Amino acid sequence: MITRARNVDFLDGFRRWTADALIRPAPINRELLVDGLKAAALPFLVSRILVWAATWFGARNIPATPGMWSNLYPPPALSPFFHWDADAYGYIAHHGYGLGVGGLDAMVVRVAWFPFYPLLVKLAGGSDWAMIIIPNVCFFAALALLYVVAMVRMDSDRARLTLWLVALGPAAMFFSYPYTESVFLLVTVAAFFFMESGHWLLAGVAGMAAAATRFPGVLLAAAFGAEAALGNRRRAVFAALGLTIGGLVIVSLVQWAQMGDPLGYVHARAFWIGPNRNPLYLVGSFPKAVIEGDPFNPEAIGVPVLVVFAIGAVWVALRMPAAYGAFALTQVLVAFDQGLYLHIFSLVPRVVSVIFPCYFAFATLLQPRRNLQFAWLLVSASAMVLLSAMYGAWRFIG
Repeated sequence: MITRARNVDFLDGFRRWTADALIRPAPINRELLVDGLKAAALPFLVSRILVWAATWFGARNIPATPGMWSNLYPPPALSPFFHWDADAYGYIAHHGYGLGVGGLDAMVVRVAWFPFYPLLVKLAGGSDWAMIIIPNVCFFAALALLYVVAMVRMDSDRARLTLWLVALGPAAMFFSYPYTESVFLLVTVAAFFFMESGHWLLAGVAGMAAAATRFPGVLLAAAFGAEAALGNRRRAVFAALGLTIGGLVIVSLVQWAQMGDPLGYVHARAFWIGPNRNPLYLVGSFPKAVIEGDPFNPEAIGVPVLVVFAIGAVWVALRMPAAYGAFALTQVLVAFDQGLYLHIFSLVPRVVSVIFPCYFAFATLLQPRRNLQFAWLLVSASAMVLLSAMYGAWRFIG
């Protein structure tokens, strides 16, 4: 009898846990959306002014890496922002993945970049201005929606702090460059916004867009899968999961049609593998930069940032619905895999900057600790300004 009673208690506890682990959709009113727009305005403006000013300063005052230029030839007002990946996205927007400027090798390497952002650029007219306006508009919209999602899970103080943490993150300058970070952030936050409001099919459409923006977008399927695994067996949830995977299928079909390789985005990774290194560089990169007094070593912060986000992802997995935890944990694992596979961790701050559930953990930790909150934002914003200036001088690719 005692054993049976314990089994009943365990099953009741498990049922309560699975019920709490599921997202319970509720209507989101228009007033909260308006509040989101208002809350996003100041973090957006302050952070973007810092990014724009620092990027321009770096382009004008830091000696550029020799031999670097943009094949897009943007107007002078935009040229500091059109470096590195921006060339690839601009080329895809105008020509797709076909052979063109740069020859065969350049064509193959371009397959590493996904087509959704270039498609948006093309739909907006294909100009250089469209390439820079779209990320900034998407970032503002992402902050507004993030505030709404945060308010579902937290109070207004922590929700507002979340926006500042995102906007002043070490790699937050990429939300204003012709890269995919802001588009990716918008569609992933939108997926959770629609989940929280019960619009599962729209969440799936957002998941499809995320998977067509960057490979980690397909990991929204883990969020939908967590819902299904814990008991949400509605057809719309499975449809959302299928739509998300469908986004990656579409990318494969596009690259197969234009390049003859449906797995081009996988094979293209081989072009970016760095030289073999002692694995201990992961531990030593930050102390080495400190000892040498080298603030211009962007790789030094890669591992510390990854560790912080890993801790945040664990907090999310323990404290929030399973969909949030599944998304955060899988995103952190992909960031670690990319750094390990490519033998370089300077890209990690950019890759993890879009894992928005982790910022809920950071905001919860920092909100009651004003001094720590100020120190965190100051250090983070300083890193963002420094890396923005280095990007403007072709000295940081992210």
